[in-house]
Order: sequence, then structure tokens, then C-alpha cells
Amino acid sequence: MTKPKIIMDVDTGTDDAVALTLAMLGGEVDLLGVTTVNGNLELKLTTDNTLRVVDFCGKGEEIKVYSGCEYPLVSTLSPTSAQSLRPIPKREGVKVPFIMHADHLPLPETSLKAQEKRAVVWLIETVMASQPGTVTIVALGPLTNIAAAMRAEPAFASRLQEIVLMGGGDRIGNASAAAEFNIWADPEAAEIVLQSGCKISLIPLDATHEAEVSAAQAAEIEAIGSKEAKFVAEVIRERIGGYSERDPELAAKQTAPLHDALALCYFLHPECITKKIETVCHVDVSGGVCYGRTMVDRRANLVMEEPNCTFALGADREWFLGWLMGILKKAAQG
Repeated sequence: MTKPKIIMDVDTGTDDAVALTLAMLGGEVDLLGVTTVNGNLELKLTTDNTLRVVDFCGKGEEIKVYSGCEYPLVSTLSPTSAQSLRPIPKREGVKVPFIMHADHLPLPETSLKAQEKRAVVWLIETVMASQPGTVTIVALGPLTNIAAAMRAEPAFASRLQEIVLMGGGDRIGNASAAAEFNIWADPEAAEIVLQSGCKISLIPLDATHEAEVSAAQAAEIEAIGSKEAKFVAEVIRERIGGYSERDPELAAKQTAPLHDALALCYFLHPECITKKIETVCHVDVSGGVCYGRTMVDRRANLVMEEPNCTFALGADREWFLGWLMGILKKAAQG
């Protein structure tokens, strides 16, 4: 059976690292390459972390990494924007709205290097050289690279099969009261992607917070015994600690969501999502207090636009965890 062809666009990060690990170990996809973008950390660090994950999983000869956009398209240009208040690339002393306690993942340093070709160029060349409708992008960070590719090559969006992205929220924000981090980090890029005409599925906070992983389950994962399982367990514990500092409810439950891994799971197994709607969604790019919010239009017969995305609203936690643990167990058995 032919495996689906995907490109992963990441800002690695802990949950990106889990998603990458599952993609490389699971054997369910043909991973054409990985592109990196500024987001959880500055670009050189998200790229280094990505290379560390690829090397750790023993895929350095197969999976190439392409470094992408270092800054958002627009949002750092306005002195009043949320992004301009976030030092880029330095973050020392700033209480950030995402979970990354250190610049580097707890993985060995690597001699792997990013490819000389930049991510946007590689994305355009790869997608345009593929048969139309055969490549899906699983986007797990800000959408800067993808929006730039769409602007540089007008046919880019129409050549894709789909974009599955982790981002947004209907009733939940984390970067602000209104906005989820990946969208908030480059709202203009997100709006370009959403209005591109490409088939798009959003896995927002509404779904990922229904697929939380507990400290007890982290212990079960660690007990699998492989280095990859131990790494995933360590990452989960780090995320639980990070969320505990910011979210009393998650602190009480000792759980944390693995946002990006759920997006990959949905692409492969849509049944992990329990509720979704076909809807019109825009991103607020006005620069006010709702800057970066995903605006889901629920006005029924008053909506004048055709739906532009599938928006997930719930997830099957046990299904997701079973999939994750199944990959790690199978990989441990060789």
C-alpha cells in the first residue's frame, strides 16, 4: 500500500519533537522532508532541535531538514503588535505563553546540518514537481513558510492534497485571551493560508486539550524501555511541569496536551477527532486585543462565504494515546 506523502513544517519544541518522532518511527508516512520556522524558539534553535530529533531517531540519511523563515511576515513591523513586544530572537526574562523551558531538547548534540537550500524554495520545488494532489503539509508551527510559498508561487496551494495544521481555538487561547500561539505568532501568514483555497484541517486547542497525557501515562510510556519512549516520557513530564505553572486545572490533574502529535494523528486516523465542523474561518489581523484569533463563523444561513476549512472541536483521548503507545511499542520491538 502506498504511504501518504507528507512534509512536516515545525518549530521544534517539545510537542513538535514528539510528532516528528512518531512520524519517523511509525512507518505510516512517506516523509519527504522537514522545514523549520521561527516560533517556539528562534529559527537557529528550532532547526537545531529538529536535526537532533532526526539524528536521535536514526533518520539522518533519509530525512533532510530545510531552514525557513526567521521572522513573521508582518507582525514584528508594528510597534504596538503583540509580536513586537516579544524579543526576537532573545527571550531571556520573558514569561512566554508556550512550554519550552530550555533552548535545546534533552537530546545529544548532532553533527547533522540543515540543507543549503532554504525551506520556501524547497517547498515550492518539491510540491510543484509532485503529481497534483499527492502531497500534504502537516504544519505544526507558525505558517510563515507556507504563506511565503503561496505568495511566491500562485499555483502552490492548488497542487497540495491538504494542509493539516495545529493552530487556533474557538473558545480557548494561550498566547493571549483570544489567540493560540501558532496563529498569534504570524496572523497574516495564517490568514493567507486559510484563504488560499487549499483543503485545510485545523486541529485547535479545543481538540488538543481533550487529548491530554497524564504523568501516570508518561510512566507507562517510559516503561516501554526504548530510548525513544524514554525521550517522549521525559518531554511529557516537562510539559506537565510547564503547564502546571500556568494552568491550575492542568496542575491539579497533572496532565498536558501534546498539540502537534494530535494533528499528525488526525491526518492518519481522522477517527481520533470526535467532533468537527465544516466552517468559515478567518484570522484577526487588525492588531487589536484579538490579534491572531481564529474567527469561526457560526451564523448559519447568514454566512455569505463557502466553508474554507474543517475545524476540530473534540478528540478521543484514549484512541490518541493508544496510537502513540502502539508506535513506540512496535518500534521498541524492532
